[in-house]
Amino acid sequence: MKIETTRFGNLEIDTQKIIHFPQGLIGFPEEKSFVMINHRGLDTLAWLQSTRSPAIALPVVSVQAFAPHYPDVSLEDAAHRAGLEGSADDMAALVVLCAMPNAPVTVNLVAPIIVNATTWQGLQTILDGTKFTTREVFVLPKAEQPEATAPAAVAAAR
Repeated sequence: MKIETTRFGNLEIDTQKIIHFPQGLIGFPEEKSFVMINHRGLDTLAWLQSTRSPAIALPVVSVQAFAPHYPDVSLEDAAHRAGLEGSADDMAALVVLCAMPNAPVTVNLVAPIIVNATTWQGLQTILDGTKFTTREVFVLPKAEQPEATAPAAVAAAR
């Protein structure tokens, strides 16, 4: 399947790799179909690109970048309460990154995106009772920081 994107140009994608969000995402209820696009070979940073709207591409970070401190409430319980079925082993979790000029790069640790990697169904949920906020400062893990002298936050925002 071919999709048009603002950030990446025209892409040929595998339809089996489309992530379906029956309820859309927070702020984008009509966007129900996305694909993951890796960001310059980094393991923890990627783009969640809409297959329908070329301009919608959200930078996302794997929650593994925050282990062992995140999450502080059960992602599996939140996923099941929101209707996403599957075992914990099938679930992958991402958080949305926000990079604004002249501000620290932050991530939203309150509303993770959870994807069943077996069924390719996903949802964004709100973690009730978490101590984290929607604007937690983010720095790439040391093993993934670019070798250039730019600060990690700047490199992550590119």
